[in-house]
Amino acid sequence: MEPPSRVEFSNNSGTELRCSADGSPQPKLIWLTREGGAARDIQGLRHMRSDGTLVFSPFTRSEYRQDVHDAVYQCSATNSVG
Repeated sequence: MEPPSRVEFSNNSGTELRCSADGSPQPKLIWLTREGGAARDIQGLRHMRSDGTLVFSPFTRSEYRQDVHDAVYQCSATNSVG
């Protein structure tokens, strides 16, 4: 299943981006930014759950960050086989 190409959400609700992959051995999931770096957890704004879901928490107007809230993300799955 392909994720939506664009996700819009309210600062009052936040949102979740789901990612999953199957493989043997079990793939490791990470979320990448447009620049190709790993999307690191930012306390109170963005974090990745152990199931691979990227969670954007509700935020106030003063907490808005363009590099977090108006950004491009890509899920990547890798394992020792490739």
